[in-house]
Amino acid sequence: MRRPEDIACVLFDFDGVIADTEPIGLDLDRAAYAELGVDMSLEDAKRIIGTDGYGIVATLFAEHGRPDLRPEDFRAVRESTDTIYRTLLEEPMPGAREALDALKALPPKVGLVSTTLAHNLLFALDRLRLLGFFDAIVGGDMVEHRKPAPDPWVNALGYLGIDQANAIAVDDSPTGIESAKRAGLFVIGFKGGGIDQDTSAADVEVADFAELTELLSGWVTRA
Repeated sequence: MRRPEDIACVLFDFDGVIADTEPIGLDLDRAAYAELGVDMSLEDAKRIIGTDGYGIVATLFAEHGRPDLRPEDFRAVRESTDTIYRTLLEEPMPGAREALDALKALPPKVGLVSTTLAHNLLFALDRLRLLGFFDAIVGGDMVEHRKPAPDPWVNALGYLGIDQANAIAVDDSPTGIESAKRAGLFVIGFKGGGIDQDTSAADVEVADFAELTELLSGWVTRA
């Protein structure tokens, strides 16, 4: 897809982009699988990233010969996800604060679009002193259909009053990228997190926030 000539907003995913929460979450996931007697590889465990979790957990149990286990069993033994955002997460992704600060000096509005529950997003952003950078925030519990459905991005654009043709999405997961593409957005695949994921479906890929900031600054000043 051709990038927008007039960039009116940049929408960021949270987990794996603004903050490197995914390695923490996968550690909690794999501990829960082990407690249930399921030997889950890192590659299989990564399939939960960017989803609401429960559908893929049922699939993983079946694939590993444990159709008797249910997502509810997983949830019962896994440490609460709230812990990640309220206790374990200490810093944003390297360069995230500087990138957001640079964007504040440019015309585009900035939004956050995530599968994570809104109360955890708000708590984490407040702890990380990033809340004031975002003009709109969409959490997973604010939409009927989460990623890979396009709804979260579409809702954010609606809140901001911006057309999809003038927006850019930044996401790190295949699920999130698919979701943004289905919403009609130009997508930047972010590779700076601790979990390497396939971002090849994105329109452009960046290694980190330094590269992303340089890219966006050049595009916006030329637009």
